[in-house]
Amino acid sequence: MAATLQSQLESLMFSSQIPDIVIGTSDDNEVEVCLDCRDHTIFSALHFPYERSVKIHDLHLVIEYYLRDRSISLDEFQLRSATNGTQQILATFQVLYLEQHFTGDIGEFLRNNFLTTMAAKLTSPKATEFLHFFIEANAQEEITYQVVASVYGGEPRIYTLREECGVSGSNRIKTVQLTCEMLTGIVESPAHGRPREAITLHAYSVHAGQRAFTFYVQDHEPPLSLYFRNAFNVYERCDLQAVTTHKPKSDRSIAVTHRLSTFYNQQNEKQYEVETAGLTMEQARWIEQLFYSHDVRIATRRTDFSEDDFENYNPQYMPIVLITDFTCEIHDEEGELNTVKFTYQYQDRRTYLPTDYLSVDHDRIFTAPFNPTYN
Repeated sequence: MAATLQSQLESLMFSSQIPDIVIGTSDDNEVEVCLDCRDHTIFSALHFPYERSVKIHDLHLVIEYYLRDRSISLDEFQLRSATNGTQQILATFQVLYLEQHFTGDIGEFLRNNFLTTMAAKLTSPKATEFLHFFIEANAQEEITYQVVASVYGGEPRIYTLREECGVSGSNRIKTVQLTCEMLTGIVESPAHGRPREAITLHAYSVHAGQRAFTFYVQDHEPPLSLYFRNAFNVYERCDLQAVTTHKPKSDRSIAVTHRLSTFYNQQNEKQYEVETAGLTMEQARWIEQLFYSHDVRIATRRTDFSEDDFENYNPQYMPIVLITDFTCEIHDEEGELNTVKFTYQYQDRRTYLPTDYLSVDHDRIFTAPFNPTYN
């Protein structure tokens, strides 16, 4: 029995673009449909044709779960059928993770955009930022960094650095890791003799082909920083100006022995309620992806950039948090800012020791004069 694929599968698709799979058969005998990836089968089901066709719904959910489980965004899949011991390849295609509907041209989108829905955002001096973009097979891409900085408080100037991405024989996702320390090195060229402490970064832009993204550097660290896998299943950093309320809770029982009470079966947990400052409509719509994300991690002090310790800035080594509740009402009225509220807790039920207020800069203690005023 021969099987034919009646659905149209493009060579490259977003996962949300995968249609229901319709397979035509020459008779009504059973047919096994399999989906393979990297030499192993991730989906297999035995079907009995109805009116000489088999229809499979929601195959994109299987693929999205596979990509999420392996923390990747792009992979190649093969759809095949098996009847009476005879294997038949129906289609080979690549899928790029996207859990939201997309109606445009995927090729044009990927050539013009990084894998994010933002074009610019605020960052902080100690932040590690990530940008991801799609590179076609055998394509030569060049990344251009443009840094706006001032030296010794002078007028801001633009400093530029270019680098080649290299050529690969297959489609791939390129990840660009960015820190202010790394970008300061563009300004701190030995030929210019500018010491690092004399350099102030104001902004930097990253260009890759027709793609562009700009970061505006704040002069202070945000109260709350999170990394999350966005709609494309890649990490983004979210710095929030927010007020956080800590709510510890303990669930325990009391036993009485010889008139003495004792706690037992004690379970401690802690929740954090966050209310952000004003957000633009674009920021609020982007933060929706944070609330829907299956992987959210809180940036800790260990994430300060260090070339010698990979774990210091890789989000996969940061504590996982669960967003258990959120209120996100977005309006597009001009002149009005949006605020969002959400509650999160650590995945690990064991509460964390609060060390954020411990300073390693002990020299600054008692430097202010003690000058009390009495009435």
